Amino acid sequence: MESCKLSRNVTSTWPLCCSIEKQKGNYLRIDEPVYDTDDEIIVPQSEEYYMREVQQAFIFDYFYSKQQYDDNGNKMDLGTNILQIPLRRIDEKREISKAGNFYYYNFTITLHCNNDDTVDTHTFVPIIDTNNHGPFFGKPKYTYNLISSYAEDFKRQQLLNPIIATDYDVTNTAVKFNIEENNHFDIMYNGIVPNSLNKQHYALLTPKIPGKPITDKIEVIVTVTDMGFPSRSNVTKVEINPPSPPMPIFKSPFYVGHYYKNHTFVMHDNLELEEGCTFYSTTVEILVEDMRCQIFYATIVKDEIIINKSSKEYVNNFYEENYTVYKLKAKYTNPITNLFTVGTATFILEHHHDL
Repeated sequence: MESCKLSRNVTSTWPLCCSIEKQKGNYLRIDEPVYDTDDEIIVPQSEEYYMREVQQAFIFDYFYSKQQYDDNGNKMDLGTNILQIPLRRIDEKREISKAGNFYYYNFTITLHCNNDDTVDTHTFVPIIDTNNHGPFFGKPKYTYNLISSYAEDFKRQQLLNPIIATDYDVTNTAVKFNIEENNHFDIMYNGIVPNSLNKQHYALLTPKIPGKPITDKIEVIVTVTDMGFPSRSNVTKVEINPPSPPMPIFKSPFYVGHYYKNHTFVMHDNLELEEGCTFYSTTVEILVEDMRCQIFYATIVKDEIIINKSSKEYVNNFYEENYTVYKLKAKYTNPITNLFTVGTATFILEHHHDL
């Protein structure tokens, strides 16, 4: 009598103690592909695979095995005559995507032989990917608020807030990106996101003219398309906002002025801004209860902010109060983009009743 192979996981030309028809060593490939959309299926379907010298056959710890135990907690037998394997639908979100025409169920059938030996049969069933998942972006809109008008700042912000498209199809490992016609940016594929099971992909906007400052608000539509058949696509919007000026900051949180009963006015200190008044278009307003003051106004002369008193107006509550509080409101405006920022301080006017 010819001896049989006793080792469990070694491919060999020796005859195994028990096996499945068409098994080669410890490996079995079932050449009947199933579809990724099949919810429940029994394989093989059109061809019979007979088991030889097998008492029982089981699949252990395999996620896609439809049933491993019966209602009483007993192991389910795959049958000892003709192989029939009940499988669930493939979960494409949890499986790593791979290039190629087929994906595979990969599992092990444990055969308990008539002579009480055990043989592990590593089994493969091909899956046809029907491109049932379309690609999609992580956000409906990607917004970038630049702090510098240079393209390097936008490139840095793309690293912090990357444009990412996801496609769950298990054999669809490639996508392409397109951007609507514009004067500022092209788009390129920038690789697979690490640890994403090959399902997420980076897009990168690149300037058409390197080094050109971004001085206008830019809105463009980006499209992602997969390589499946028929191809599927999705869109997102990219919004790029040019930088606003820095907030004007007064060098002091408050300033003091002196008002006398003869209606003369003297400032204790002149107003100053940390960034000065020459780089951006600068204005300073004096407000009382958020309304523009009619008595005092500010002018800017050679980077100096001067508070002036109107010759036709007077402090009405001069004798009733010892001081009046006003708000100073400075505004920087970018003359190219018309974007602006505002900073405030306090102006305290002391009433001198005795002078």
